[in-house]
Amino acid sequence: MPLALRERNDYKSAMRGFYVHIPFCETRCHYCNFVTTAEHAPDLGERFQKALSHEIDQARARHGRLSFDTLYLGGGTPSCLSIPELERLVSGIQGAFELKPGYEFTCEMNPGDGDAGKIETLRALGVNRVSLGCQAFQDEILKKLGRRHTAREIEQTALNLRKAGITNLSFDLMLRVPGQTLEDFRDSLRRCVALEAAQVSLYDLEVHEETLFGRLAKENKLDLSGEEEHARMYESAIEILTGADYEHYEVVNFAKPGLASRHNLTYWHNQEYLGFGPSAFTYLNGIRSQFAPDLERYLEKCENGDWKSDIEDVLTKEEKETETFVTGLRLREGVIPQKFPLIYPRIGKRLAALRYEGLLEEAGEHTRFTLRGQLLSDDVFAFLLEKDTSSKTPLL
Repeated sequence: MPLALRERNDYKSAMRGFYVHIPFCETRCHYCNFVTTAEHAPDLGERFQKALSHEIDQARARHGRLSFDTLYLGGGTPSCLSIPELERLVSGIQGAFELKPGYEFTCEMNPGDGDAGKIETLRALGVNRVSLGCQAFQDEILKKLGRRHTAREIEQTALNLRKAGITNLSFDLMLRVPGQTLEDFRDSLRRCVALEAAQVSLYDLEVHEETLFGRLAKENKLDLSGEEEHARMYESAIEILTGADYEHYEVVNFAKPGLASRHNLTYWHNQEYLGFGPSAFTYLNGIRSQFAPDLERYLEKCENGDWKSDIEDVLTKEEKETETFVTGLRLREGVIPQKFPLIYPRIGKRLAALRYEGLLEEAGEHTRFTLRGQLLSDDVFAFLLEKDTSSKTPLL
């Protein structure tokens, strides 16, 4: 059994992740619809730090001193926090909860934010993995995205992190970006390989109405590549990255052996996690909840001592089984359908139809995506989970 697969199976049994959403950015990208702000009011950062501290203390009082296998600072841009803010945040987490020996500690970072002092602070705080929001390696494309870094800054930040001893680096890349050619994307992939990224995560550009790209799309001013070009980009990622010894461990994630994101695998294996900050979700004891959907609501609730979640769903056994099936199917090894007794009688025929259409395949006891199925994964899931597909064709 390959090392990475063996490690993933080890983590399946008892993983729990800790996520903190940092809602601040220096600037707002043209495609972004995340819960973030580029506002730099002097008191906003302090209000957020106090609110987050209260939320963590409240969770500790409610759940006890839980232990965690992973800690992930996401956003937003956690790396735009000052050194005192980072130290205060991590100290509060470490004081309230237990982080297991050898835990994975990831911090998202914008290329160009990595000055020596901040990187050394991250390393001293225990950060052993950094997720860099590269998105592309062509300066013209980065400008179109509204990114505030250059390709050169990606390279320099990666070098600075390695010098500080943080070598587990994950690179995010976007595809179907306005003006992006297939060769642009292939070049970005090759640059990731050359910089020895431990993981490469792919993201399709999503156009949301409230963003600049959304407004341009309404005016028919957004030049996006078509489905055929999109498929060729995805196939290029598989070709180049697996050819460089990356394991295609999840539909849009590739990692060097043993370096797949342990925090993300918590989600893929449908295991527990606690989320803190605006828009973050928690999944604990079969309950999925969101404390507050946006920053204003988050600050208001924390300052007023209102600790009731705005969203709280108690999952049935069938719902939990369905989610575990769906997230597991995204992984390279796939799932064993017969181990899902509550939903298998309902989806068994659909799985057979999807195999017939060449979207799924059998690998021993497991069912997993084919390449074509990966390209059409959203359609596959929609077909599998639709309540009544008796009158619909499985041809996707």
